[in-house]
Amino acid sequence: MIKKQPSTKPNKENHVKKFTRFISRSSQRFISSFLDDESEKEKHLALIQQQISKAILQKSLVVLQYQEPSQASYETLVGRIYQHAINRNALVIKLQKSNEIRMISANYIRKISIIHPNHSQNLSISK
Repeated sequence: MIKKQPSTKPNKENHVKKFTRFISRSSQRFISSFLDDESEKEKHLALIQQQISKAILQKSLVVLQYQEPSQASYETLVGRIYQHAINRNALVIKLQKSNEIRMISANYIRKISIIHPNHSQNLSISK
């Protein structure tokens, strides 16, 4: 009696299907994580914008952790903040110590704390 050897064709197809599914899932996870990261950045920027608006309306002193991409570490800025009428990301901060005026971008603010005029409470937002 001659035994039939099991065909290797279905086995190969099975491996191809598994590999295709793996690639598909990996691509979906990659795209999903990319979109989630962008969503987190947008949420963070919206919270920062909200706190900036609040500080401007209350004419409060702010403490910022500010880091531009070209800098290795963040710098702490303390002063009053003003916003450009058209470009909400362009900010002017008048530093408390030196009365120096600097133009900064809201995109690079890592953390903002508002010191209220009555100094009774501090609000913070972290990245």
